[in-house]
Amino acid sequence: MTASLVTLGAVGPGTTRTLVCVPHAGGSVVAFRGWARVAAAAGLAVRAVHWEDAAGANGRRTSIESRADTLAAELRDLPEPWVLLGHSLGALIAAETARWIEEQVSGSAPERVVLCAAAPPGYPRGFPPGVLTASDTGMAQYVRRLGGTPEEILSDPEFGPQLLTQLRNDLDLIERYEPAFPRPLSSPVSVYGGASDGSVPIEVLDGWRAFAPQARVRVFPGNHFFLHDSPADVCREVAADCARTSQDRLGR
Repeated sequence: MTASLVTLGAVGPGTTRTLVCVPHAGGSVVAFRGWARVAAAAGLAVRAVHWEDAAGANGRRTSIESRADTLAAELRDLPEPWVLLGHSLGALIAAETARWIEEQVSGSAPERVVLCAAAPPGYPRGFPPGVLTASDTGMAQYVRRLGGTPEEILSDPEFGPQLLTQLRNDLDLIERYEPAFPRPLSSPVSVYGGASDGSVPIEVLDGWRAFAPQARVRVFPGNHFFLHDSPADVCREVAADCARTSQDRLGR
């Protein structure tokens, strides 16, 4: 499996940092294709992560840890400053990537890690226990309840089954995830949640402080896909958090 960064939109003269985005379970770079313009207004250039052979078609079963290792290597030479943002499953991969960079990889490090719509390691998974073995019909019903997936894609005879297969594979990563954080992350961390997210209740977000004691926690209006409903608000908050970090380092 490999990871590559797909640049979305043009990099304008007002760009101050790169925003590396790791998609949710069942998602892809397409999830962030509408971010380029609003991110540019906040001084961010968007590069989304694409997983090649994410389903393990080569016969090797992937994991959150292996994806993080792969992504960390891809980010090693990324020009600074850059921010790592993950959504749901992507947030777990982002946290593991930051840990891997801090412990194993020399070179570029994230200015900030932004974890969206994800319960911290050790908390119960946010999907029903039977969803991994559900039929396509049952899985589709779960996706509809969760929101965030256009019905025309879910009902498409070609793309619908592909999406459900990818989602099963991705949820299996969460099911098998056994995190090992020997020490808290040293990277600055932001934790964003949706006020009406039924999968990740806002009361669990503070649990990320066990892994990042100085984490900034922010709740946005919306459900599990709040960041795609209001990307401009999220991008502005990312830029503001980075500015606060810079001020803190200057002792202001």
